[in-house]
Amino acid sequence: MTEPWRAVVTAILYRTQFAATLSDAEARRTAEWLVHKPLWDLTVEDEHQALTAALDSGAPLDTVVQAPFSESDKRTFITRILTDLDTLRPWPDRPYREIPLERWPEFAHLPPIARIDLSWTDLQPLLNKPFRKPPGYNRELLLLRLKSGPEVAFIHPGWPTGPATALVSRAPTADAPAIVQELLASAPIDPAKVTLLSALPTTSPAMYETTPLRPEFVGEHLPGNTRWPGTHVHYLTPAERTPYKLTITNGLLYDSQGAPFDTTTAHTLWTPQGGRAIFIMAANGDIYSSPHHVLGRFHHSSFLAGAPVAAAGELAANSGHLHLISDHSTHYRPPRRFTRQLLENLRRHGIQIPDNQVEYHMPPG
Repeated sequence: MTEPWRAVVTAILYRTQFAATLSDAEARRTAEWLVHKPLWDLTVEDEHQALTAALDSGAPLDTVVQAPFSESDKRTFITRILTDLDTLRPWPDRPYREIPLERWPEFAHLPPIARIDLSWTDLQPLLNKPFRKPPGYNRELLLLRLKSGPEVAFIHPGWPTGPATALVSRAPTADAPAIVQELLASAPIDPAKVTLLSALPTTSPAMYETTPLRPEFVGEHLPGNTRWPGTHVHYLTPAERTPYKLTITNGLLYDSQGAPFDTTTAHTLWTPQGGRAIFIMAANGDIYSSPHHVLGRFHHSSFLAGAPVAAAGELAANSGHLHLISDHSTHYRPPRRFTRQLLENLRRHGIQIPDNQVEYHMPPG
């Protein structure tokens, strides 16, 4: 069995095989390298323990590299590195740790919170972590847990065109700005290469479970995307989203101007004859609706800029009276429990829509 310390010693000696001597300066440079760019997913404490174990073992240190120095010189060199590591205390905490690649299915279908205009080969040295391609998934991945706790994944290619990488997170979408900021503070990634995609309001707490955008629509808002040739879907900014917000007063729906909500002249791609509008519900219970549903330009994903939703489908209302709900949304395909969340929210606010006025097109769940 290979000693656990040997990989660390081998990595160090590999760096020195072309050095003229194993000098004090070389030992210092190596110690600083181990502190600021720890090997693999080790902490500096792990590295220190490995080098101590190597010296305590009494075994030959170099069975792989065969660096052109004596065994005594190599032991003295490792001892100097340990001394220098001690002088560099307190060691900085690791800004992130790697997550086992086996967990990749938890991230594969999450919507991106940011676009990084770099390929995986560009990001790998910046993050000092290897990207890997899991069996059955034709993309390069890196899964990390940030120091503050959120778990993220870098997925390349993140979009059908260009070298961009998608950054996804299992944290609430509202945390996206803080996650991106922490990442930029932890790795030398050019901020100009990073575009924050999520724009959910951060002031209202999440109340409901959300479901992500279907993976086939990821990147649809980018010019040149392959999902909608010749066009792209408009993703609303927070300011642009406000006019689409609905409110409920005394059991009636009102638009952002305070007028009773009415879909008589609205239409969706599934009801071109008119009478229905598309809608989504955000995690905090806010409901947004549009009378326009334009192929390749305005979809359910437009409201929250591709972020997960708590419900999605169609509404039909007349003079503020809601009389039909549909869960028809190709972009989210919400299982029925998400529509039930919407019904719960509506009933909490005084809209008692009966079950026979709810159309289910999506599978149970």
